[in-house]
Amino acid sequence: MQAVTLAEAQRDLERLLTQVINDAAPTSVVLASGQQVVLVPLDEYAAWQETRYLLASPANVAHLQRSLAELANGDVSEKKLLGV
Repeated sequence: MQAVTLAEAQRDLERLLTQVINDAAPTSVVLASGQQVVLVPLDEYAAWQETRYLLASPANVAHLQRSLAELANGDVSEKKLLGV
């Protein structure tokens, strides 16, 4: 992960934010105190939040694991959507 100082981020914030969005890669901003914050594109953050939500339910995790096992075993079928 790329890291920049707060001074570097302040010099050209728009360029930094555009780079974070274009690269879809997090960038750490290091404050003078040594604390850090991470910049991530909003859609990437939303995807992380969705994954966290889905994995918070043990029943949902079990369902996802069964689905992955079925896929790995080739136990898949194609279905046509109604109205399509």
